[in-house]
Amino acid sequence: MAGPTVLGELREDRLLAGYVFFGEETCLAEEFVDELAKTLAGPAGAEFHLARFELGEARWAEIIDTARTAPFLFEPWRALVVRFPERKANAERGWGKGGEADKEGAKGPKFLAAHDQAILRDYFAAPPSRTVIVVIIPGRLKKSDAAVRFFSSLPKSAVAVAEIKTLGPGALMRRAAEKARTLGKTLTDGANARLCEIVGSDLRLLMNEVEKLAVFVGERKGIETDDVDQATAWQRSFESYELDDALMAADLDKGAAVLNVLLSEGERPEQIVARLAGHLRTVLSAQTRLRERGKTREDIFRETYPYIQKTYGFYKDKYDAFFGAVDGLPPPLLNGLLGRLQRADRLLKTTDVEPQPLFEAFLWEYCAARKRKSLISEERS
Repeated sequence: MAGPTVLGELREDRLLAGYVFFGEETCLAEEFVDELAKTLAGPAGAEFHLARFELGEARWAEIIDTARTAPFLFEPWRALVVRFPERKANAERGWGKGGEADKEGAKGPKFLAAHDQAILRDYFAAPPSRTVIVVIIPGRLKKSDAAVRFFSSLPKSAVAVAEIKTLGPGALMRRAAEKARTLGKTLTDGANARLCEIVGSDLRLLMNEVEKLAVFVGERKGIETDDVDQATAWQRSFESYELDDALMAADLDKGAAVLNVLLSEGERPEQIVARLAGHLRTVLSAQTRLRERGKTREDIFRETYPYIQKTYGFYKDKYDAFFGAVDGLPPPLLNGLLGRLQRADRLLKTTDVEPQPLFEAFLWEYCAARKRKSLISEERS
């Protein structure tokens, strides 16, 4: 029996003919595929080969022909993984209501035209034994999406459909801790929170970073917060976190050092503009929510930094730094800084100005504004 998946434990004697996953967290679907391969490889752990198809490069007729082909004698099972190209939210094609036609003129959702649906209905009505098809539909999709509705209409005795949502903070932290345990390590609550804060909601990246940390600490069993801070193979993500930290503290020297690293590591100027603007908008959002009835500072801090709990040692430092920025930038001053940043963005896009001096000048003005509670005059800036 293989390990747990988003659909629970997998057993060879209970496998369905088809599994369909839709949603943003495709890492969960790929974990299912990995566990499926382990299950079909058998207890000896022999190598099992999956046939992978990308719709757009392959068509359903070709895929189903492959599925109907009997496996080789030394591979009693056949498994196919079919991936839809990712679609943005609300980009669904029409469902029999004048949606774009494919090359043969049959209307329906993209990569799932009417004749494709007929092929799939026929296949799953009487699927061949010992063959599994896994379909992955990535993107911000709803259950009402045309492709999702089609696969949900297939016999439940043959096909399981599951939504793969982005995991919340608590679930991400549990997954990180579980991953560390499988590697023979323990992840302290503080280290786990810091890691999730830096990496964000990308599960695949989070799992990769836990693996790197396990190597980084060597023979030590425990992974501490300092280890997370020091193991910066993912330099840009960490430095981006440090840039926000420097802005909260109005630390000009630290901010300039972080900017230097980001630019030397290849961070694009427009990405740095986005990070600076993100900090200002986070502060502005907190100020707006502070004016709402029933919202306490604790509430706003928890909403902004859901990974940081009071039990972690750096909670108070982060809390104080955050509200230092919220209280230290009155709305008129904050709007003025946003205006200066927009001007810097225009210069970067329309002239050949060097980005580093421009960003350093903005940082200097930001830190000065925090201290003086006013913007430097246009002439001096």
